[in-house]
Amino acid sequence: MAEPGADAVPGSAPPTDPSSRGELVIRGRAVSRIVERAVLDVPGVLRSSSRIGPITRRELPRAVVDMSTPHPNIRVDVALTWPSPVAELCRDIRARIDVEVTRIIGRAPSRIDIAVTELIAEETFPADAEPEPAR
Repeated sequence: MAEPGADAVPGSAPPTDPSSRGELVIRGRAVSRIVERAVLDVPGVLRSSSRIGPITRRELPRAVVDMSTPHPNIRVDVALTWPSPVAELCRDIRARIDVEVTRIIGRAPSRIDIAVTELIAEETFPADAEPEPAR
């Protein structure tokens, strides 16, 4: 009976060595989805959809991630409620993206650019009034 590992080539890694299993490639599109979901968790950020031209549609939030460097570069376009403290919201968005991307992919972003492309007024009613029912 042969001893375990007797057929292995001397000096080679055993087949269960994690470094011999290949590599994990994380695509920018996958990280974009992570960013878009994380941004929506920040109070004051809205999901928005609008038409640009006769055919194209723009969905917000929209993230573009460059994964060509060890630490991703992220750009995100967002819609915020109006009125709101825009600078404070952008700091909250940046912090949320940093935490979630680092937690999920294990690589902290090197750059996070935020563009506020829409401000959407909140619908407010007097405290004693009720909104009109839809007809």
